[in-house]
Amino acid sequence: MQWIDEDSALARIVSEITRGPVALDTEADSFHHYREKVCLIQLTFEGRNLLLDTLSGLNMDLLRPVLENPEIHKVFHDADYDLRLLYRDFGLRIRGLFDTMIAARLVGERAFGLASLLETYRGVRLQKKYQLADWSRRPLPREMMEYAVSDTRHLLGLSRVLEEKLEGLGRIGWAREEFLRRESVRWTDEPEPPEAFSKVKGSSRMSRKELAILRDLCAWRDTLARERNVPLFKVLGDQVLVSLCRQTPRSTMELSRVKGIPARLLRGPLASKLLEKIERSMALPDSEWPVRPERVRRRVAGEVVESIRAIRKRRDTLARRLDLEPSLLATKGVLESIVSRMGRGEDWRTIPELRSWQVELLEPLLASGGPSSAT
Repeated sequence: MQWIDEDSALARIVSEITRGPVALDTEADSFHHYREKVCLIQLTFEGRNLLLDTLSGLNMDLLRPVLENPEIHKVFHDADYDLRLLYRDFGLRIRGLFDTMIAARLVGERAFGLASLLETYRGVRLQKKYQLADWSRRPLPREMMEYAVSDTRHLLGLSRVLEEKLEGLGRIGWAREEFLRRESVRWTDEPEPPEAFSKVKGSSRMSRKELAILRDLCAWRDTLARERNVPLFKVLGDQVLVSLCRQTPRSTMELSRVKGIPARLLRGPLASKLLEKIERSMALPDSEWPVRPERVRRRVAGEVVESIRAIRKRRDTLARRLDLEPSLLATKGVLESIVSRMGRGEDWRTIPELRSWQVELLEPLLASGGPSSAT
């Protein structure tokens, strides 16, 4: 295991990676800061395990020749979040991706977490001790460093086994199409919509007055979390906010009876500020209460419902034959889009969510009325 925190060392390592595969993973600090960041990149190739200290000021552009070379295969497990963070923090893109989670699902695995797959295919048991650790700590304890490299140390062996299974099942083309799609994901910094508070679990059953309190408490929590550079849940959890809106405490004593209220909040000046916030929100006129958007319920004709049900049944039959999750062949939303397009005489094959391998499997179901001709 080698710790890399100087450009010269990173440049030397990159020059030595002339072919793949290379296993990669990242560690971020999302459980400890308001805006997470990449704190560590684990990299394994040719039996070498490296830890790149991204907080040391490393010139991450040095990695670009390796990461963006499609001839050098990069192996990740569930790469979506890693790819988004690498692009957001360093502008790095991945080409030549092999994602072991995607591969596992395509060979029929239902338990496709890394720990489960490594135990099944490699007889390795991963520890979960540092899953929620603060990876921005420096110096990083040796035990955490060992934990970090365990995620990539066995990844290349796992990828070889899964690639062989994909080849044997004739599904390697499916996987490559999925990998290409995954390579295109990017982080998008979209502003939080004003009605974001309505996404809090339980808000759908609130009155408009309670929603007004929730809206104001969410804004207050966000400001406080940003100032303290901590995640939102470390200020107050969503369910605590919901309880506050329903119980509307008026005193510290009543506040202490709200389930989940942190003791540290009760002992400090934030308790009175929180009570003031609730009181001001309760005093708002109903003209300032949020208006819940009307839900538009689409009326679907009976024959359309029957068509969707019939196609779903054929999809499920085919999925059982292939030993795959039915949603891998087509999600509920895609099935509805297929029926809708067919009803309008449009080409369902151009639905953006559909892959070419899915079209190939679904086409016989729609053309012949059954899965017998699909392979």
